[in-house]
Amino acid sequence: MTIQDIRFSMHSFDEAVYLGTELEASGERLLLAGVFRKENSVTLCLFAEDEDVTQLQKERVKMEKKRQRGTLTLRDEKMLNLKEDGNNLMELIRGIRVNGKEYEFRSGSAGRMEEYNLEGRCLVYHLLEHGVSFGFLEERPLSMVQYMAMELEGEYDRIPFSEQELEDLAFLTAPRHYHVPVNQKMKLKIGTQDGKMRKFTDTHRERQTAEDGEMRKFTDARERRAAEDAKGKHCGKQRREIPYCINEIELTDTFSEFKERYDRMLAEQDSEETGFSREDYEMFMEHLREICPPGMRNLQIAYECEEASLEFCTKQQLQEKVKSRSGATAFFLAGKSGKKKGMHGIDMKICLIQYPVKADISEIELELLSAYVQE
Repeated sequence: MTIQDIRFSMHSFDEAVYLGTELEASGERLLLAGVFRKENSVTLCLFAEDEDVTQLQKERVKMEKKRQRGTLTLRDEKMLNLKEDGNNLMELIRGIRVNGKEYEFRSGSAGRMEEYNLEGRCLVYHLLEHGVSFGFLEERPLSMVQYMAMELEGEYDRIPFSEQELEDLAFLTAPRHYHVPVNQKMKLKIGTQDGKMRKFTDTHRERQTAEDGEMRKFTDARERRAAEDAKGKHCGKQRREIPYCINEIELTDTFSEFKERYDRMLAEQDSEETGFSREDYEMFMEHLREICPPGMRNLQIAYECEEASLEFCTKQQLQEKVKSRSGATAFFLAGKSGKKKGMHGIDMKICLIQYPVKADISEIELELLSAYVQE
């Protein structure tokens, strides 16, 4: 680091409103540190808690060592990827509403206050110099604090709202989508199922509730009691059980179905018009033979679940060692069902397990590994 590095990272604005206001967006606590204008751009500076990634980084190193030794299982890889699939606040917040008017975000950047993040730390020093209070983040280690700089759509010759108007600021949020681990094991017959409703816990909500339970310092007992009452009500809403029902487990001849399609595309292809060449054909067929060799089958799980998309895997699949790939030849195949509604009148969803099984099996050991929850 040089003096020039520090000078380059220091912040100056043509106009600024310094706030330190605690807000909430879809259950996430945020601190609006200030609103700044530089030339014709207006930017909101937001701060939030971040997870301690130290342990995750250690696990990632261990996983890469296992991969090099050839002992890394698919389960190991998928579970670590689930842990890394954090909550992206930049995707959650799409804009603000101030004084009845909506302002969309045009762009944004984010970072964690690690020691190497000189620009982010200089921003914190700048805000502290102007008397900004960081509220619930005051005693958090900087490495567990993230910041977001969100630029408003449009061009401005001044900040388009006053400090008083900002007291009624509300965030415009997008629907939330996130992965949660489930880890439910089951042994089921091939064919139509019994229609039993199962359920799993939205562990993202549980984690969020636990974090909300860390109460900050309050100025008097009355404020603490009010916050604890609000926390209790909030926690009651946070825990959520998500129901689902497996309707049917089918064996599907993925190889024959898609080979017929690719053969037809190759016969009709004109590479200049369709973009489907002999090289494309060979690449797709190579991957197809891997996920469903001739004579084998794939499992298609038809299920009902209003609140999430489910990822089922076979026990043998999760125990297999991860293979290193030289190129990006993998692609996603979606299953299909002839029924629009399931046994309980809910829209049918399909999980096609891209792993080969024998054509004559009568039962299978499955695991509902994870779910992609939609709010």
